[in-house]
Amino acid sequence: MQKCLFALQLQSSWLFPATDTEPRTAITTAALEQFQMLTFMGKISAYEYYHSLVHLTNNTGITAPSDNFDAFICVVCEWSFIRHLKRAGIGNDHGGWKAAKPGSCAMECLACPRLGVNIPEHVDPNDPNAWEDTLYVRMDANFQLERFNVSSEDKDPGLSKGLAYFVDTEAFHKHLKDFDKRIIQCPSSCSNHEAAKDLAASGVGGVVCTHHELKLPLSFPSYAMLCYIVKAIVLVKRFTGVPCIVTSYDIACQWSINLEERVNIYSDFLRPKIPEKVYLVLKFHLPGHIKDCQEKYCMSFHIHVSENDGEAPERSWAISNGVAASTREMGPGHRREKLDQHFGDFNWQKNESQGDTLLCKIKDAVPKASKHEDRFERFTASLPQSDVATWSEMVEAWEVDRNKPNPFAWTIASKTEAAMHLQLAREDAQDEMAGLDGDALHTTSPKGMISQGIQLESSQQRISHLNKELGAHSTDLQRAQVLKKSNRLRHGIESWFVVQEVHMPTVQMLWIRDGQGKGPSFPAYSLPLYLPSSILLAHPCEKAIGYDLLHTIRTYKDGDTNVLTQKERLKCHKTTRDLNTRITQAKNYYCDVRKRLTQAQLHVLEDSDVRRIADDEVGISEGNRTMSWIWYSSHLGDVPGGVEESHRWHKECKLLKVEMDHVKRTLEHEANLWLSRAKSAAEGAALINAGEGAGAYAKRQAAIRTSMRLSFEEKWRFVAQWLELGETGESSATNEDVFTTD
Repeated sequence: MQKCLFALQLQSSWLFPATDTEPRTAITTAALEQFQMLTFMGKISAYEYYHSLVHLTNNTGITAPSDNFDAFICVVCEWSFIRHLKRAGIGNDHGGWKAAKPGSCAMECLACPRLGVNIPEHVDPNDPNAWEDTLYVRMDANFQLERFNVSSEDKDPGLSKGLAYFVDTEAFHKHLKDFDKRIIQCPSSCSNHEAAKDLAASGVGGVVCTHHELKLPLSFPSYAMLCYIVKAIVLVKRFTGVPCIVTSYDIACQWSINLEERVNIYSDFLRPKIPEKVYLVLKFHLPGHIKDCQEKYCMSFHIHVSENDGEAPERSWAISNGVAASTREMGPGHRREKLDQHFGDFNWQKNESQGDTLLCKIKDAVPKASKHEDRFERFTASLPQSDVATWSEMVEAWEVDRNKPNPFAWTIASKTEAAMHLQLAREDAQDEMAGLDGDALHTTSPKGMISQGIQLESSQQRISHLNKELGAHSTDLQRAQVLKKSNRLRHGIESWFVVQEVHMPTVQMLWIRDGQGKGPSFPAYSLPLYLPSSILLAHPCEKAIGYDLLHTIRTYKDGDTNVLTQKERLKCHKTTRDLNTRITQAKNYYCDVRKRLTQAQLHVLEDSDVRRIADDEVGISEGNRTMSWIWYSSHLGDVPGGVEESHRWHKECKLLKVEMDHVKRTLEHEANLWLSRAKSAAEGAALINAGEGAGAYAKRQAAIRTSMRLSFEEKWRFVAQWLELGETGESSATNEDVFTTD
C-alpha cells in the first residue's frame, strides 16, 4: 500500500513513474503531453523525441545522460493507454477498463446516426424521410501501413485488446480459424488485384465514415476479414437498427455477390438487423469497371446518396502514412496501440472541426442546388412533356426496384460506316449544286436571292477551310480538287451577282467604297457577298441559320465519338477527319453569322462548348458539371445540369441540415453523459481515492461538449434562412449570363 501511495504522490507532482513498485525513473507529464502532440502533428517517433531531449540536455556528447530509452517507451505506452481510457470515460466507470465494451474507446462521429443518441431508438424504415438517417461507410485497405515479421502476439499482446479501432485479436483469430476455410471466394468478373507481400502484416484494412472521414474499427484485408470487420462494426458501434447502410468498396460489384449467404454462416453475434443494405463503387474507381457495373453501382444515381464521392479513406490514409516508417518495425500490440492513438487524434480533429466543415459544405451546396434546379427546370421545359412524364416514371420505378431498366444508362444506336458516308456525300452534292447554279436570272425573287446567297456563303466557308488545310506537302491532286471547287464557286457567285444588282442596286457603291474587285486574282471564297445582314438589320433567316448550325454541330460531335468504336476508327480515319472538318466549318460559320446580328440573339460559341452531351469541361468535377449549352433549347443560351445533379445537391442540403441537428444532439447527449459520470464519481472514490478528481475531469469534459455545441449553433444560426431563400448571401451575385428569348 505504501509503495502504491508513493507512485500516486509522484503522479500528484506531475511525474509519471516507470513502475508502480519502487519507481526509480519518472517522466514529467509535460514531456509526455508534448511528445504525444508532436507525434500526432509531426509524426515523429519516440526515438527521435527522446534523443532530442538528450541533445537538449548535453549536445557535446562528453557527459551524456544515462540511457533510459526503454523506460521512456514503457512509460509512453502505459501513460497513453491510461489517457485513452480516461478520455473515453472508462476512468469514471466503477468496473474499470476490464469491464469496458469493445470499441468503447473509439472516438465516434458526431454527425453519423446513433440510436438513442441523435436519432430515436426505433426508426420506421417506411418513413419517406428515413433515408436521412442512412449510415455511409467505405471499406478500404492501406498497404503502406505494413509490419515486418518482428516480435509476436505472445511477446507483445498489447493493452487495448479491441477497445478502440482494432478488433480484438483473440476473437478475430478465432473467427478466421472457424470461418476462413468455409468461405469460397468467387473469381472476379470485373477486376483482379493482389497486393500481398511476405510480411507479418501487408497493411491495414478498415471502414471509414464516408461523409465525415472518421475511422471505425479496423483490421486486415481479405474477404473473410472484411466480412468480419463490417459486421463487427454494426455490433460494436451500435448501428444495428438504422434504416439503411450504404457501403462503398472498390470492388463492391464482386464482394457484394452472395454476401448475405456468407454472413448467414456466422453466429448471431455478427448478424446485423438492418432493413436495407446498399453496395456501391467509389466514383474514382468506377471508370475502371465494366459498363454494367458503372450503371448498377454508381453513387451518383442512387436515391440515398447525395453529393458524395466515397473517397474519404484515401484522404485520411495520407495523414496516417506518416507513421508507417516507425510502425512497420513495431511488435503487433505496440503497433495497434500506436495506430489507435493516431486514429483517435484524427477523429477528434474531425469532430472539433465539424462546425466549420458543415458550414463550408452548406455554403457551397445551397447556391449550387438552386442553380442546378433552375437549369434542370429550364431543360425540362424544352423537352416534350410526354417524354418527360415517361422518363420520370422510369426513374421512380428504378429507384424502387433496381432490376428495372436504368433510365440513366446510355442507349445509343450505332450508325454504320456506309450510312455516314452517304450523309457526307449528300452534303457534298448540295455544295456542288450551289456552285454549278449559273443560270440564275434577274427574275429570281428577293427571298430566292437571299437563299442562294446563304448557300454560296456556306460554300465559301467550306472551301476556305479546305484551302487552309493545304500545306507545303499537299499533292497536286489535292490542290487541283480545291481549285476546281473554287472555280465552280466563282461561277456561281458571278451569276448570283447579276441577281443581286437587280434587288440591291447599292451593292455597286459598296464594291467601289471597299475597293473590292471581282477579278480572277481575288479568291472566290474571300469575295464579299454583302448579304442584307451584313449591311442592314439582321434578316430573320440569319438566326434560323445559327440554330441550324448548332444542330449540325450537335449531330457531328455526337457522331464523332459515338458512331465509331476504337477499332472502327483505325479503319475509318478519313471519315473521322471529315467529321471534324464539318464541325470546324459549322463552328466558324456560326461565329460569322452571330457577328452580323445587331442584337445578342445568338450565344457566344467557345471551343469548350463544342462537346458531347455527356462530356465534361476540363477540370470540372461531376457534381459541378453542366451540359454544353449547344444541347439545350435553341432559344435559350444556357443549359441546366442533369436530373441527378439537381437531386443530389438538394439531398446534400437536406442531409447537411440533418447532420447539423445530429451533431447538436450528440454533443448534448455526451455533455449529459459526462455530468452523470461526475455525479457518480463520489461513489467510486474509495477505489482509488480520486473521486474528486474524477468528478472534476467529468465536469470539464461536459463543459467542453457544451461549449462546442454553443459554438456550432452560433456558426449555423443562418442555415435555416439560407435553405429557405436558396442562397447564402455570399454567392447571390453570380456570373450567370442573361439571354434573350423569342
